[in-house]
Amino acid sequence: MTRLANFVGNRSMSELYDTYWVPAALDVFARGLAESVAPGNRVLDLACGTGLVAGYAAARAGVEGEVVGYDPTPGLLDAARAKSFPGAAITWIEGSGESMPFRDGEFDIVLCHQGMQYVTNRESTMAEVRRVLKTGGLFHVGVWASAPRQPAFGFVEDALAKHIGPEQKPVHAFSFGGLSELRRIAEAAGLTVQRLETVERPWRFRSVQEFVDVQIACAGRTNEDGQLAMGLVDLEDENWLPAIEAFTADAHAALAPYVGEHGLAAPFASDEMSARA
Repeated sequence: MTRLANFVGNRSMSELYDTYWVPAALDVFARGLAESVAPGNRVLDLACGTGLVAGYAAARAGVEGEVVGYDPTPGLLDAARAKSFPGAAITWIEGSGESMPFRDGEFDIVLCHQGMQYVTNRESTMAEVRRVLKTGGLFHVGVWASAPRQPAFGFVEDALAKHIGPEQKPVHAFSFGGLSELRRIAEAAGLTVQRLETVERPWRFRSVQEFVDVQIACAGRTNEDGQLAMGLVDLEDENWLPAIEAFTADAHAALAPYVGEHGLAAPFASDEMSARA
């Protein structure tokens, strides 16, 4: 068994997501996303994952508010349900953004943290967001900026394509299309855009090697049987070791300026939009 296979072990995708991606890369953006929630709000966290944004929204909405965490991935929802969050009650519901089981005008706020780049139909999803928002309600969304606009981690896309395979480019997480695409689909759905901004906050890892391990091992792929498997490649296949070592060398070279006594801290960019119904 290879080192990265041992790194993953028997841990689920949700465990790895919460252990590595959340504290290193997602939490600091999630906190900012939830700042728009006020006491008593009814909030929808679209593409809620393991409940990161929903938890912050519940704390801000308070016991008089309500939060719904909505996601298409059962394993992530199971992890969310197993957690305890203070503040508003949270209901966890499985489903897709293109067709939501909610009443018209049901929510004061809809939040979506790094989920819009993964939906099948952006226009339908945005139209559903508009439908479930109250008149005057707020949609606050963040999507990672494209690789060329990432100040430190933009090398990842080309390095993965070079060493792992051309199908790795574009990296799906970076593929949304920028602020202009956010505006386009929001206005087409009838939302009024109030803020468009690229926000930079630090991604923090204990080392460049930890970043590499998380990037390669803590990502899902569809295997030959059509099942979800852990890792960008078969982590038990030693034939991948030279490619992984080459990607590691590229990462050390690209990220060296951002390594200090407390590990790796490098800026990452998210395109964010606030729009009202």
